[in-house]
Amino acid sequence: MKIRILAMLFGAALSGALPVEAHHGWGYYDTARPIYLSGRVTSVSWRNPHPEITVENETGALPSTWDALPVPEELAELGFEATLRRVQPAAPAERWTLDLAPINRLEAWGMPREPKAGDVITAIAFPSCSEEGVARPALIVLDGVGVRQQSVALPAGCSGDPRG
Repeated sequence: MKIRILAMLFGAALSGALPVEAHHGWGYYDTARPIYLSGRVTSVSWRNPHPEITVENETGALPSTWDALPVPEELAELGFEATLRRVQPAAPAERWTLDLAPINRLEAWGMPREPKAGDVITAIAFPSCSEEGVARPALIVLDGVGVRQQSVALPAGCSGDPRG
């Protein structure tokens, strides 16, 4: 029996059927270093498992109303206030590729529509620890609608520092 189970696991591993941790898991992002960015969308890849949008950050400072972002109640319940207290602005003119939640979650969480080039997106996100210019948002704002991107309490990220 043990040999049969081992053979099945070995076969599944060879076929790629075993679950693996993807690059977009929270552990690949610095959850201790939340950033604020806002700017125009330059490209959109709207596909599963995770849509990606690229944003040209237009601000290098926190605007006076940054903390009045529309935060969904479900995100507030996950301790998002602690993330907001640690937010720092991303550098201006930087391009950021944002790894979004799966499309079905975005729709369920109130995403008003698929973003398109030229749209303005605001985000509170966590930079990747291995890919420059890549981040995973906890919140995005499109058309004045705040859409959570986080469904669980933040795990410790790759930096090992206390999380946002």
